[in-house]
Formats: sequence, C-alpha cells, structure tokens
Amino acid sequence: MVKINILNELLKEKEKNKSVIADRLINSEETKEYKNQPKFPKVIQVETTNICNHGCAFCAYTKMERPKKHINREVFIRIVKECYELGSREIGLFSGAEPMTCKWLDEYVKICKDIGYEYSYISTNGSLGKTEKFLKVIDAGLDSIKFSVNGGDRDTYKKVHGKDDFEKVINNIKAINDYRKNKGIKLWMGISFVAMSHTKSTFENLKGIIGDHVDEIIMYDANNQSGQVDQFGVDPKMEDCNLPFNKAHFTAEGYLRACCNDYENYLAIDDIKDKKIIDVWNGEKFKKLRDLHLQDKLEGTLCGKCIRNFKGNIKPINEKLIAK
Repeated sequence: MVKINILNELLKEKEKNKSVIADRLINSEETKEYKNQPKFPKVIQVETTNICNHGCAFCAYTKMERPKKHINREVFIRIVKECYELGSREIGLFSGAEPMTCKWLDEYVKICKDIGYEYSYISTNGSLGKTEKFLKVIDAGLDSIKFSVNGGDRDTYKKVHGKDDFEKVINNIKAINDYRKNKGIKLWMGISFVAMSHTKSTFENLKGIIGDHVDEIIMYDANNQSGQVDQFGVDPKMEDCNLPFNKAHFTAEGYLRACCNDYENYLAIDDIKDKKIIDVWNGEKFKKLRDLHLQDKLEGTLCGKCIRNFKGNIKPINEKLIAK
C-alpha cells in the first residue's frame, strides 16, 4: 500500500521508517560532520543540465539568469570517477531543473553503475518525451525516480506548472509502474507535491488518481527556495543545514557548489577544471563558508537568506563563477 506522508511533520518529529524521502533527510542530518573540513561525502549530486521545460509558480528556476547548458561529458566522467575514488557511492543526476532534458541521461546512469555507484536517483516532472525515454534511463540502472506533481487535477496543475501536462504525467507514471512490475525491476517510485494555499486542497484527489501506482506520495509546503523566492517562508526543516558538510554538488559548468538549489551559483566554491576535487572540498573558500555556518554568521550569503530569512543583498562565495 502506498505511503502518504506530510514531510514537515516527519522531519519535525524525526519519525523514521515512514518515508524513504524523510529517512534520507533525517539520516543525512544524523550523520553530519559539523566541522570546517569534513570527510568527503558518500552522496554527490551532479547537475547534468540546468534546463527545465516547466516554470512552476513556486520555483526559483523561473527567475534564473544563468546561461542554460548541459554538463560536458568528459567533465561528468571525471567528476563521477574521482568522487567514487574518494568514497562516494550514491549519486543524484539532477539539480533543480529537469534531468530528462539531458539527451544522454541513460548513458550517464550506466556510466555510474559501471563505475560502481550503489544508488542513483533523479527527480523529474515526468512530462518530457514518451514513456520509452524514461524506460531507457531505468534500464540503464536507475534505482529511484521521484515525480514532482504539484496539482491534484488538470486545471490546478496547469496553473502551477505552466503547462497542460497533467494527463501525460499520470499516464507516464502508470506505464512506468507497469513496466517495473512486469520486468521485476527494483525501482523505487515516489511523488512529491509542493503545496501552496490554493493548491493544497487538491492533494487528496491526486492520491486517489495515482496512489496505487507509486511507493510513496509526500507533501510539503512551498518554501523560499534557498532565499530566492521571497513570497514564501523559511523551510521549517532548515534550522541548520548539513549540505555544505556532507554532500558534494557539481554544476553544469563543472563547479563544486555547496547547495543543489542555488540557481545563480552564489554558493559555487571553485571550478574543478584544473584542480583536484578533494582540494576544492578541503580548500579555504569552502572552509570559510562552513565556518560561517558553525558560527551562525550567515548574513550576506545565500545560506543566510535560506535558513535565517535574512533580507538584503548577498555576495557570492566566488565572484569569478557568477555569470555576467
């Protein structure tokens, strides 16, 4: 039976074994190393593309000014190989945009599996391309796929996503579920629903439509998107943030970044082109950002806008990595 969960409640009470998504977030918090030079993380996230085919009303992507691009193939291979050698074993192949806009996603999943990664995952709006495109990625070895479906009926979905893709997404999810069952594929499938005041009432309808076809449906309230969408409040789970300490994020440009939700690279640490990844992870710029977290002196940073709701101007960690 599908699990129906409210993410904020699970995280507040630190309730485990009720949600795969919540468990991963809670475990990440419990295993954090809050020091300015932590060990290299088990989990990495690579922005295979920063392009999205939707423009959701709650999402900072709609305001992004950074040039849209795909990651260079050789840079991707270098990142995943080097990080594996450093101890990483789990990889997210997306970062705030739509991973299915990447034409080579199935190849990238297979590369990660061949290297030895134990767990690979994506979050997708589920609308791009025919079902067969998703099946290629799954056959390549994907372990987990979460669909972002933020309206419980066609009209609400269209208002939120900016596209009339509700029926297409529902049909894709059902077809993928049938495929994994018929083939005996071990694939976790979930749905996230980002709720706003005018959309929350449609959540029950979504559960009725698709609940029998996924392993979990989870709802959480729209938040300020790391300080980039002012009309929403601070994410209630973000009393502090463990991401700069125990997860490595890489951008489509090939930068090591402190956060997956940074649309303009304000938290990009350094370009790895001519540097070892471990040297950037342990470098002075990253240690300085972690010290700001440890000392709770985040004003003037994107992190401060995100978890402390600071107002005013912010400065990038590395001015050279901001698109002009």
